[in-house]
Amino acid sequence: MKAQAAQRLVDSLPAPAGAGPGTPPPPTERNPQQTAAALAAVGGEISRLQGELSHAEGQRTALGDPAELEHGLEEAEEALTRRRGEYRALELALEVLSQANGELQARFSPALNRRAGQLFSALTGGKYEELTLTREFEAAAREAGGVLPRRTVSLSRGTVDQLYLAVRLAVCELALPAEEPAPLVLDDALSDFDDARMALALECLEQYAGERQILLFTCHGRERAWQAGRG
Repeated sequence: MKAQAAQRLVDSLPAPAGAGPGTPPPPTERNPQQTAAALAAVGGEISRLQGELSHAEGQRTALGDPAELEHGLEEAEEALTRRRGEYRALELALEVLSQANGELQARFSPALNRRAGQLFSALTGGKYEELTLTREFEAAAREAGGVLPRRTVSLSRGTVDQLYLAVRLAVCELALPAEEPAPLVLDDALSDFDDARMALALECLEQYAGERQILLFTCHGRERAWQAGRG
């Protein structure tokens, strides 16, 4: 039976070149080894096709149901539309905030420069009479009688500390409500001042304390000694 089945399979193989249509190959043209090789080739081709079929079925399974895929695509498109709307809203909000910030700076900067300049003059004993801040908060100061302002990189560290203390006091004065003045807390704000600068700063803060409470924290005793010396 096996021999007959093998012969039928061999007979179904393509005819050798030169054979006419419908002409069966002579049985003597294939020996057992050739028949076995042909069977092995056919078996290998069958295995390859089965592998491709399994791979295709696996891909189809991995892709899932077409209806579910379509539903998922619709949900993704809806989410993308929402995110685009949120992005446009945030973009518009950022533009409005940028415009508002520009308007605020245009109104706030002149008053800040003026008040910070007054305080800086007091803190330096009148050595400097003008302080300017750009919109990027880069500072420059002009000495009394001077022509050109000097940027902070050309000022001494002590003068820069005085400058930023003046700006800090001016911002608090302009930004916080005058009707209910909040306390101003300074933590070792004068630690890098020499004694002369410290005395000028304390005199300025003493005057400033008439408008709002000032809490000055320090780990040094100079401030207390200065206050005690004032009687």
